[in-house]
Formats: sequence, C-alpha cells, structure tokens
Amino acid sequence: MTSSFEVMDDVLFETLGVVARIERDGGHTVRSHILVRDGVERLGEFQQVVGRSRHVLARNREWVFRRGDVVALSDRTQMVEAMVKDDGLVNEAVLHG
Repeated sequence: MTSSFEVMDDVLFETLGVVARIERDGGHTVRSHILVRDGVERLGEFQQVVGRSRHVLARNREWVFRRGDVVALSDRTQMVEAMVKDDGLVNEAVLHG
C-alpha cells in the first residue's frame, strides 16, 4: 500500500525531474529521475550568503546518494560533495563546484 506522500513524490519527480546518470566508484551506474535545485544559498557564520550551489534529490527506493557519487546531467558532470538530508523517502545531496 502506498501513502499519499509517495504518490505525490512520484508526480513531482515525473513532472519536474530530469533523467540523470549516476555512477558510484567507477563501476555501478544507474539512470534515475532526480530533481535539481540550482542556486541554493550557502550561509556563513553570521548567516550571510557566501555562495550558491546545486542540490539534487532522489527517491530512496531508486538511489541514496553518497559522497563521491558522480551525477551526469545534460549540461555537466559533478561529484556529490555531501549529504544534506534524508527523510526516509527522499534524499538530498549538494554537488561540488
């Protein structure tokens, strides 16, 4: 039985997501629908904006990001720098660069 949250995630990922190639350790590769959030603010010690980054979100049943994963989108390839959060259904990572 699926919850209404899982159904909504499916709708969001199918509508707003992009298909990306994700590679781990140079061997295991998958193609998955992910959401991309560009221009996410990085805050400094006193809550001032010190930069912006690209975040990616994936459904846990398809992929759970780890530091070092390589995400290839249509415009560029970037490495996962760190995990931001994981709520049990969807996980979010910040990309390097």
